[in-house]
Amino acid sequence: MSWVASEIIEAYYVIGRGRQFVGASCSPMPISVGMISEYLSVHQSSIDRREFDAVIFAIDDEFRAKWALEADKPPKK
Repeated sequence: MSWVASEIIEAYYVIGRGRQFVGASCSPMPISVGMISEYLSVHQSSIDRREFDAVIFAIDDEFRAKWALEADKPPKK
């Protein structure tokens, strides 16, 4: 794995730990720019901020889409 991929995955993991969940189904709220800014205020990154944000948001979109698909499945018996 490249250092860039490793940095992004680690950042997503840390940022996601601050995620809020809402509603009766405890749906995950999207990661915000503020959450990313808070992370970057403590952790240095050599990745361009626009690219960093874009990748974190793309990973989060995939996570939330997969979560929604799983939440719509009927419970296993």
